[in-house]
Amino acid sequence: MNAPTLILVARSESRTQTYREALELRGFACQPASELKDLPALTCRTLFNGVLLDMPIITKASTAEKNQLEDILRALPSAYLNIAPATDSIKLLMADNHHGMARSLDEFLTICNGFTPRLVRPNDRVSLHLNALLFDGQHLDQPEQTVTLNVSSQGCFLFSTHPTHQPGQQVKVQFVGLSDPTLISCVIRWVRPWGTCHQMPGIGVTFELISESQRTQLNELMAAHKPY
Repeated sequence: MNAPTLILVARSESRTQTYREALELRGFACQPASELKDLPALTCRTLFNGVLLDMPIITKASTAEKNQLEDILRALPSAYLNIAPATDSIKLLMADNHHGMARSLDEFLTICNGFTPRLVRPNDRVSLHLNALLFDGQHLDQPEQTVTLNVSSQGCFLFSTHPTHQPGQQVKVQFVGLSDPTLISCVIRWVRPWGTCHQMPGIGVTFELISESQRTQLNELMAAHKPY
């Protein structure tokens, strides 16, 4: 039986070796990567049980790099690690709570060991701030004024502090400024509530019913804002 395998992202060879030895001691294998941009290619062709990110590489990541990782970090158990300089001990700083909470590396590895390894084909997300009106499906006369943080061909992330949003909920979105003002039918896939972490609160939605003219215009806007 193959050992559970994690992606380990760290630029420092010495830090990579410290993490690798700790994982192997606990019966885990790892696929090292030195750049965040390597992850999409790895996760779409190899089955993984989780992702470990060395904290220094995250603190220096651009917004575009973080957006590209969003689907991967939600699909797989993920955690940020650091090494205490005084003791060289490994500290787990934060774990993604979509697959369970962890306060230590051992607790996180327990989650990964029980997770069925999978492939992830992330969407090509682009940082794009579009003004939008968000309708919850029941109060079409009282839309929430919001803005996108990023957009992909399949959906977007919308800023929101509304407390009742739930995964699976049907909503409608109208992007201000598009030539076709028809409401776009969407489904909420995940929610980041206000006050739960030091990140922008909001909802991730997928487009369920969108016109070709709207999709074309959104693709043109994304193409104009892609980093090169």
